[in-house]
Amino acid sequence: MTLVGNDDKQRAAATCEHCGEFGIVQVWPDGSLQPLGQSNFCDCESPELQVLATDLDHDEIP
Repeated sequence: MTLVGNDDKQRAAATCEHCGEFGIVQVWPDGSLQPLGQSNFCDCESPELQVLATDLDHDEIP
């Protein structure tokens, strides 16, 4: 998946490593991930979000 966005933030598909839930997140310049359109990504107490695929170089993936 291609990250879509501007200089401040981008969007990407992500999954929770605990429960496998998929969703869209905003990827901020500092590498933090925030679920898009919802306050919680999934029902896990402490979701571990992982970006699925990007067009970024490997060193730039959060």
